[in-house]
Amino acid sequence: MSKLKEAVSKIVSPNPDVREEDRIPIKEKIIYGAADLFGGGQATMLSIILLYFFTNIIGIDAGIAGTAIMIAKIWDAIIDPTYGVLTDNTRTKLGRRRPYIIAGGALIIPAMALLFAPIQSLSPAVKGVWATLAYLIYCSVSSLSQVPYNSMASDISEDYRERNVANIFKMLFDVIAAGLCFLVPTLLLSAYKSGKIDTLPFYLILVLGLGTLFSVPLVLCGLFVKERAPYDKEHKAKFDIKEYFGTVSIKSFTLLIVMYVSAFICMDVVSALALYYTDNILRGVELFGKEMSSIFLIGPLMVCAVLGIPLALKFMKTRSKQFAYRFGIPIYITGALGLAVYQPSWPSWLVPVFAVIAGFGFGGAQVMPWLIFPDTTDVAELKLGKKPSGSMGGIMTFCRTITTAFATAMVGWVLGFAGYKESVANEVVDQPDSVLLAIRLLLAVSVVLLLSVGFIAASKYKVTDKKLERIRYFNDKFREQEELTEQEAAEKQALIDELVNW
Repeated sequence: MSKLKEAVSKIVSPNPDVREEDRIPIKEKIIYGAADLFGGGQATMLSIILLYFFTNIIGIDAGIAGTAIMIAKIWDAIIDPTYGVLTDNTRTKLGRRRPYIIAGGALIIPAMALLFAPIQSLSPAVKGVWATLAYLIYCSVSSLSQVPYNSMASDISEDYRERNVANIFKMLFDVIAAGLCFLVPTLLLSAYKSGKIDTLPFYLILVLGLGTLFSVPLVLCGLFVKERAPYDKEHKAKFDIKEYFGTVSIKSFTLLIVMYVSAFICMDVVSALALYYTDNILRGVELFGKEMSSIFLIGPLMVCAVLGIPLALKFMKTRSKQFAYRFGIPIYITGALGLAVYQPSWPSWLVPVFAVIAGFGFGGAQVMPWLIFPDTTDVAELKLGKKPSGSMGGIMTFCRTITTAFATAMVGWVLGFAGYKESVANEVVDQPDSVLLAIRLLLAVSVVLLLSVGFIAASKYKVTDKKLERIRYFNDKFREQEELTEQEAAEKQALIDELVNW
């Protein structure tokens, strides 16, 4: 942890070259970062527990559970662009994004209360409908805060160095939240399955405990974090779906989306499989005299992902963000393949060892996408003459949402097709060999395929800090309506050709 502290302190030290109007106070950076406890925490919580909660506690068929999640996430993907345009066109004393961050944060606990309601006694049909509608509501509330919050990654400052620092805080809180929101639900499930706690404590700790952790920092962010990026306060843009998704044609932004989606859909699949993997592949395997649980799998993976961050930050400073993203991918693939082929007859200590290898390799891919995002909004402004951070943040959330939906639903569909037998709380079911094979194949194929795609995209991404300095110069010139020299115009066009056009 000392290396992590040293690496972060070098990056977050005040930079004397930053303009005063672009400087973000340290308290504000911390509040902004803490607001991502929800973004990082809920993603981990849902990928770890939701499908398993539906199939093994509520008792919903795996295929139906996967379909319910898919329907809700498709709805989520539809409303994300709407929220993006809505926040772009909002004009209040608090700014464009902050009112929605406050409202979304305040509604998290009620939405979680519906999603994790103990409805075991209802009929199968009613449980399926309830799960779908409750998740629809939850996704709507989540996007209400997350689309504007993610747009703040660009709006919090015009200076890329200050944005880098603020977004490093964001990523650190994201990692902390991911660890907490793996550990707490996993321990709760373990205590629930063993009969140490009953339904009510399980429900209250999950909803009120984690709900408060998610809600409060978002509300504080909406109240105290400023939007410093300039925008037209008089004119509002009409929604044009072609123009909205037109930013996807910007080369640098498209490559970022591929990097982001491939890394996090991979994480979603691994997280969704974790409890099924330990319940079935590792059943009967003991470590330190105790039966193997998912803590021995996801715990080392997440801890070592944090330990890999200092190296990623060092590479970000000495090489580039895209190199920091891809350096650990081969390591992650190695660890994941080890877990996929692991046999119960092998030494049990190999499980945490493979998890350690995978986690250390994932640090860069985990933290870099949202550090890269504000740079792509500057590139877009270079081409478009305006910074569409709300639209681009909405598209990032849209892509993450739809791919997460597909990943989680795919796990449910594949397990259902392989013959997975659903259960209710505390019931132990022996799964057929086809299910065990499906778990192994999902783990191996998803990791290798998705991270290879992300690696290739990162290799093609060409934005650097030096180029960002020039982009900032040209964007300032455009806002101030100053003429460029012939040489400057040629340089600007060269940047557009390299970073925008395919």
